[in-house]
Amino acid sequence: MARRAPKALLRGQRALIALAAAGAVAAPLGAAVAQDSTTAPAAAGSPVALPEVSVQGGVERAYSPVQGFVAGVSATASKTDTPIIETPQSISVITADEIQARNARSLTQALRYTAGTTVEPRGNTAVRLDQISIRGYSPATFVDGMRVAGGRDANPSIDPYRLERVEVLRGPASVLYGTTPPGGLVNVVTKRPTEERIREILVEGGNRDSRRVAGDLSGKLDSEGKFLGRLIASYGEADGELDQTRTRRYFFNGSLTWRPDADTSITLFGHYQRDPESGSYGSVSSWGSVLPNPNGRIGTRFYDGDPNLERSNREHYMAGYLAEHRVNSALTLRQNFRYLHTQGEYRSVYHSLISSDLRRSVRSVFGTDANLDAFTVDNQAQLNLRTGPAQHTILVGLDYYRLLNDVYTGSASYTTAAGRRVLQQDFFNPRYANQGTAWPGFASYSSQRQNQMGVYLQEQVKIGQLVLLAGGRLDWSDSTTENSAVSTQRRTSVSRQKDHAATARLGAVYLFDNGLAPYVSYSESFEPQSGTDRFLNPFEPTTGRQYEIGLRYQPPGTNLSVSVAAFDLLRQNVLSTDAVNPNFSTQQGETTSRGIELEAKASLAEGLRLTAAFTLQDVEYSRSNNTTTIDYGIEGRATGGSVPLQGKTPAGAPSRSASAWLDYTAPEGQLQGLGLGAGVRYLGSSYGDDANTFKVDAATLFDLALRYDLGQLGRNLEGMLASVNVNNVADTRYVNSCGGYTWCWYGYGRTVTGTIRYRF
Repeated sequence: MARRAPKALLRGQRALIALAAAGAVAAPLGAAVAQDSTTAPAAAGSPVALPEVSVQGGVERAYSPVQGFVAGVSATASKTDTPIIETPQSISVITADEIQARNARSLTQALRYTAGTTVEPRGNTAVRLDQISIRGYSPATFVDGMRVAGGRDANPSIDPYRLERVEVLRGPASVLYGTTPPGGLVNVVTKRPTEERIREILVEGGNRDSRRVAGDLSGKLDSEGKFLGRLIASYGEADGELDQTRTRRYFFNGSLTWRPDADTSITLFGHYQRDPESGSYGSVSSWGSVLPNPNGRIGTRFYDGDPNLERSNREHYMAGYLAEHRVNSALTLRQNFRYLHTQGEYRSVYHSLISSDLRRSVRSVFGTDANLDAFTVDNQAQLNLRTGPAQHTILVGLDYYRLLNDVYTGSASYTTAAGRRVLQQDFFNPRYANQGTAWPGFASYSSQRQNQMGVYLQEQVKIGQLVLLAGGRLDWSDSTTENSAVSTQRRTSVSRQKDHAATARLGAVYLFDNGLAPYVSYSESFEPQSGTDRFLNPFEPTTGRQYEIGLRYQPPGTNLSVSVAAFDLLRQNVLSTDAVNPNFSTQQGETTSRGIELEAKASLAEGLRLTAAFTLQDVEYSRSNNTTTIDYGIEGRATGGSVPLQGKTPAGAPSRSASAWLDYTAPEGQLQGLGLGAGVRYLGSSYGDDANTFKVDAATLFDLALRYDLGQLGRNLEGMLASVNVNNVADTRYVNSCGGYTWCWYGYGRTVTGTIRYRF
């Protein structure tokens, strides 16, 4: 249900837009006026400089709510409020309205219709972790511009109900964010306190015994509006996608904004979340899922674990603040700080081989206890000034990140014949009770301490219709990792690493009067790499560089945004086997990712909204001395030998994907208040192993949504919206991806969810 702004704010917004369209208001670069479907953009040419006009709710900011699917401004690519059309790098924004329309229950579900993004590689076990790939690489995740860290088993999972938007920046981003993978990053923007009064209660239920209750309260805490508060809470549970598994989550999110004057804003926030049950992290064999098996097809709900031993209990909390002070009309200072603590307990019996008769899963045991603390602070100074015809936005920043990570690990393969009988499970007639498995205890302990500090400088220059961007950064990082044996309590190894790196980015955009905006950009990334070569020289950081050209189209007078991007992404200094001494590695390896992405978001008419995406990419190990073994994952069967990795495509990296979602709400007539959404997702085929010896078939999935504003039935039901969402309508049976012959993951089956959302 679209959120309605107060009429007074809408009148103020339209008045400001009209002034901007007439060229009467000189907004600094990095500020944008919110547009609706009837708004024309500002006319080209040099505007008349007047004192800055600030209208609450009239100027879209990078964290403000967006009505509909089309956002106009983002700070993820620049750390300033910059119109997306002026950003020389590929970026997608998934708004809260779009998340609600599709009833996305996880971060990965929110990104299902996003270009350049592959989600849920572990298929129907993806509920446990937010696993995403951008342009062939796992991205870094940020919350409100600050890094989220966590080991695999304590990694915080983000609930979309507390999000205002999800932003995906594709390509290297180290200039502003330090250590990041070359594919890009995901930055989620949380809901902040609003002047608008929000009172919402949500009740939800669906198949697999799914149920959820949530609430969102926001508004002024005093008559002057100097204090704003917001409280968001949720509790949900359901049966897991696999037999014998459950999911459960609850969280509380509170925030308080203090605005002592018109130039100062401080938002305090706190978040607590616990996931005491998180389904399964298991898999099935390729024999019987992707490949033929004489015993039949393995069921999509097959669970390879033991419910008496399975455990995934995660808990995290974070606290911090977002502070901003405008010193004068030119200078703005910001400081963002967050402390994060997360811990997780993980125990699992998991599939590791299939028996020689291709019937039984031969399993192993693995588990961890992980504790992590992370501190992040980002200091920024933004200067807006004009020199002749040039309008400048200069950003200077210093950020610091500290990570403390402690992990206990235990595992057992049970290689004895008796042990294997205990751990075997029949794929086609599983029995889950009294399996007799036991936790072997912890064997090792690892303690990591990591620090990273960076200084960065960025300038955005607008001269008429030309926008230029240049940025650079220097980073210093160090880490110490100590490993110990639990049984002897003796330290087994210590590794220390110090790195420094310099990264840069350049870009240019030209804004044509007809709404076309071609751009070109170059960007770099780095990631520290531990270890030494055979001469005991420390490894240099792994680096990334990308060339990208693109074209955006936002025709005047419409709420339509279309973008196309072509990119060439290279990851260098990748570890590769030393040809002289195979016991060591060199940094001669490279991987490449090249492709084309198209994305469109629009409000085509009143009540009609659209999002569509297409991705064509080629990911490759372009240079490597490494080999990969063809391991069929069958007990007692010899491997197929080793093949060179160079020239191969990583497993689980589809070359094509496409999606489209069309959403319509009748604005008037007898069907007023009735809404219908329909979507289609095409998941292209991918290789099942790094040797590229078998493929996972493509799949086409359909999603539907139906909703009705119950207020149309009577005044006593005003503010109440009922909706039903169905994902994978046809209950298509498909494998999402494989990580070799041993590990394959089925995709989500049909899910049906009914929701009552009441705003009062």
